[in-house]
Parts: sequence; structure tokens; C-alpha cells
Amino acid sequence: MTGKELLQIAVKIEGSGYSYYSKLADKAQGQLKEFFKELANQEREHAHRFEEIMKKYADEPTMATWQNEEVGGYAETYAKAFIFPEIEEEKMPETLIGALRKAIEVEKDSIIYYNEIKLLVPDTKAVEEIIKEEKEHLRKLSEKLQSEDLSTYSEGSMI
Repeated sequence: MTGKELLQIAVKIEGSGYSYYSKLADKAQGQLKEFFKELANQEREHAHRFEEIMKKYADEPTMATWQNEEVGGYAETYAKAFIFPEIEEEKMPETLIGALRKAIEVEKDSIIYYNEIKLLVPDTKAVEEIIKEEKEHLRKLSEKLQSEDLSTYSEGSMI
């Protein structure tokens, strides 16, 4: 895979994250609604930043050949096997707990993917910043899953 193709996958991951969190925000109320809106907006910003990286290096002859067969092949396979099945699933979880668990899995998988592609992208600092922010999402989602806010929700309750 080329660097551009790897970045296009990252844009797709972030776009799907934006859509997922936006749908959750539409279903939620109060602080939870704001929590998901904030995550959605940050995912949209990440997609824009990956697009900027692509634009920044689009004219460089090396962009089409940023390649490392082992890393690129692994990253592509990982995205297809673990990330896309999660984000392309049409069905939204019916419970808050299920929604948070799905979000945690996708955030973890995204972090793994971005750690791989940063080895191929010239602007490693930008990718590292996104990874740091994704780790913060993971922390917030994990805290939300562990929080007392969920005491009003049971395993079978709607968001």
C-alpha cells in the first residue's frame, strides 16, 4: 500500500468515528449528549488533519512510494480484519454499555493502526498527536464505562 492509501484508510476510520459518535449524541440526553458530540467533533478534526497530511505531501514524488511491504501490508490487513467490520456494522448498540464497549474497541484498534502508519508517514509528529488524542478518547470512554453515571442504566436499557 502507498502512504496515500494508508492515510485514506485513516480518514475513513475517523469519518466513521464521527458518524458513530454523532448517532450516539442524537440518541443521548444531557451530559452524555455533550460527551458524544465532543468526541464526534474531535473525530472530524482528526479526519481533517489526516487529509491535510495527504495534501501536504501530495506533490512529493515519494508519497506514492512511502512503502514498507511488511508495515503497509500489516496495517491494511489489520484495518480490514478488525477496524472496518466494527465501523461498517450498520446496527447501533441498543445499550449505553454496548455503545461504550464498541467505541472502546474501535479506539484501541485505531491507535494500533496509527502506530503502524506513523512509521511510513513523513509527518510523524502530526500522527503522534492524533494517537495521543485517541488515547485520551479511550481514557474518557473507559472512565465513562466505569463511572457511576451508568448506575441509572442497566445492561438492557436504551441509551
